[in-house]
Amino acid sequence: MKILIINNFNDKHISGGVENYLLEFTQYAKKHNQKDDFYWFGKDSKKTNWIQKFYNYTTTNEIKKIINEFNPDVIHCFSIGAPISPHFMKYAKKKSIPILYSFRDYYYICPKNYMLTIKGEIISNHKSGLSCLFNHYPNKNIVFNALLLLKQNYHKRIINKYASYFLTPATHLTEAIKEHFTIKGDTLHNPLMLENTTNLQTDNEEYILYVGRIDKEKGVLTLLKAFKEISKKFPTEKLMIVGEGNQKKECESFVKLHHLDKVSFVGNKNREDLKLLYSKAKFTVVPSEILESYGNVVLESFAFGKAIIASDLIGIKNEILDNKCGLIFPFGNVKKLSESIELLLINSTLRNNLATNGFAFAKSRNFENHFDKQIEIYKRLIRG
Repeated sequence: MKILIINNFNDKHISGGVENYLLEFTQYAKKHNQKDDFYWFGKDSKKTNWIQKFYNYTTTNEIKKIINEFNPDVIHCFSIGAPISPHFMKYAKKKSIPILYSFRDYYYICPKNYMLTIKGEIISNHKSGLSCLFNHYPNKNIVFNALLLLKQNYHKRIINKYASYFLTPATHLTEAIKEHFTIKGDTLHNPLMLENTTNLQTDNEEYILYVGRIDKEKGVLTLLKAFKEISKKFPTEKLMIVGEGNQKKECESFVKLHHLDKVSFVGNKNREDLKLLYSKAKFTVVPSEILESYGNVVLESFAFGKAIIASDLIGIKNEILDNKCGLIFPFGNVKKLSESIELLLINSTLRNNLATNGFAFAKSRNFENHFDKQIEIYKRLIRG
């Protein structure tokens, strides 16, 4: 079986969770499933003009060439739109190749992707393109917003016409896609991608941990404001922030202004370093301020026996609550976040119980089961 994976970016441009997932997926396939052949096509740069964003003639022809040479049984699409546009789908359908589309975020529901109004309200039912144009966050200039909406609608029609099946990592995203597309589809939950293969744990819990991009939508500044309040009651507590992003300088300035000398910015870390950082944390905070489709950091924390505090926008929220493995706070609410942090700091019994439950939950999301389910979906599409 031959699978052509198409994503905006290749393994030379790891820009986010999708590329990290594809890297894990293709590496796992090479190691554990040599009978099937996987080809990952993507670009190593996102530079495009507006014409290419609507229809990228060059990448479309590149994909057509790969289809002819590789002769895939299934095409599996992830995040596409720019620098790759979906026009290759018509050619694939002419050759009777089934197309699986994995929606990993809300872009094809709300082109601004955050599912928030400019007032910070959650958009639970996205219907109006006009409302999106003027009232949804982020609100850029009218020309940019209009072009973005036109591009999204244009590509959405192509995907809806030619895709055979869809997947998402979370039930609520699956339901949202079903409201906007006529394609059949289902949920395939994200697997654990940073496994604790050596059962690395430590009683030497040194800090509160954040792992992720340092961008506005990730809520890092909200976390720092909450930690400022925590520092007044717990002056020896430490906060470690792992990652890079557009808001890093602003966050560093906030730390300096308020003399938060127990906050450390340590930049991006490789997988082995991350394992050690998780193992030494007291718990992890995921303060997202956009509607996240899932939340890989949550599973990684659970794998290392750490409880989670997450905002109510995290995609795995229901699993956290149902399995009693973390605390949920209203996104952007500094007071509620600081209260949750304080609760886990003073109540070690609660913290340990949440961590134990999370560790058990993470075991159910191993990569082997996820991969086997994905292979079965490919086979089902080939059978028609």
